[in-house]
Amino acid sequence: MNIIQEGKAKIYVPELREIVSSDMPVFYNPKMRVNRDLAVLGLEYTYRKMGRKLKVADPLSASGIRALRFLLETDAVDEVLANDINPTAVKIMEENFKLNQIPRERYRIICEDANFFLRKSWGFGFDYVDLDPFGTPVPFIESVALSMKRGGLLSLTATDTAPLSGTYPKTCRRRYGSLPLRNEFKHEVGIRILIKKVIELSAQHDIAMKPIFAYSHLHYFKLFFVKDRGAKATDSLIDQIGYILFCFSCSYRKPVKELVGQDPYCPHCKTKLKVGGPLWIGPLWEEEFVRFLKEEASKREELAKATKRILTLIEEEAKLGSVVGFYMASKLCERLRIPKQPPIRKVVELFEGVRTHFEGDGFRTPLDHGEVLNRAQILKEAVEERLK
Repeated sequence: MNIIQEGKAKIYVPELREIVSSDMPVFYNPKMRVNRDLAVLGLEYTYRKMGRKLKVADPLSASGIRALRFLLETDAVDEVLANDINPTAVKIMEENFKLNQIPRERYRIICEDANFFLRKSWGFGFDYVDLDPFGTPVPFIESVALSMKRGGLLSLTATDTAPLSGTYPKTCRRRYGSLPLRNEFKHEVGIRILIKKVIELSAQHDIAMKPIFAYSHLHYFKLFFVKDRGAKATDSLIDQIGYILFCFSCSYRKPVKELVGQDPYCPHCKTKLKVGGPLWIGPLWEEEFVRFLKEEASKREELAKATKRILTLIEEEAKLGSVVGFYMASKLCERLRIPKQPPIRKVVELFEGVRTHFEGDGFRTPLDHGEVLNRAQILKEAVEERLK
């Protein structure tokens, strides 16, 4: 049995593997450190927003690392309920809470099916739910939405990024009811499909789950949603579900609410367009929330440097959060036969954009595609001139 430390928490874990899988006796993935850092910050935000201590649920708790960090790194928690269906995990959780000397009145450890655990709180409600399944979160979304209080925050993780990003399009259609796009911003498309699914599953109960943060890293997507209720709030989210038309020849993209009446050919190069969706075409970030995460992270020594670096990048990207899709400098140079790729700093400046956290050489720009092509042509001519 190993003891590891993450943030301010220490935990026992039976084994640490290079490749993490669902057959481990107790699931702990050190590569999800940034994810858990963000979960702690999201909890702190909710606490400040509500102005009172919170009832917190960790329905797929495994080692209990999240619940422990919530208790040790914030003053936000009235009570945390840590649940796992695996009896071995529950035993190790008990030891982990004792190891960290957590008072018994501040937590409950439960051994139940996650959906049953969440549905039992229907009508009582959690202020904050952290849902981090192995694979897709779809089987748990309705239970989470029903178990939360109005104004509560959902911290959501999905690790089935391959279907959402277009590697397995049939799985994406079956699981999420959408067609992915395997283009340069495929991970953003995947996040937008996931947001759509959360919205539509919750909408069946007149629950509005509003996305306020999106993040793609390694093998997972991380999202935050605020819960509201009522037909008006729900309809306002559904109105922001649509499609993306994309040209694999020149990278033209166009978000649309309806497909009927749309020209199926690219207006710039006449290539037949591909369709992605239905998916969320609204903003990916709420700037106030992102600003809080970034400023709060800068005050905490226990958080990973990667977390602070990513939040700095996302704070900048959120300024253009309503722009659907981004460009990659390498793809743009390849498609337009620009002989040498300039530094990303110069590219961002030329296209009046901001860098994106999704890709190292990616940038988001408010310019329409026609203007992007015009400036790319200017860039091409300048590069060719310098290479003479």
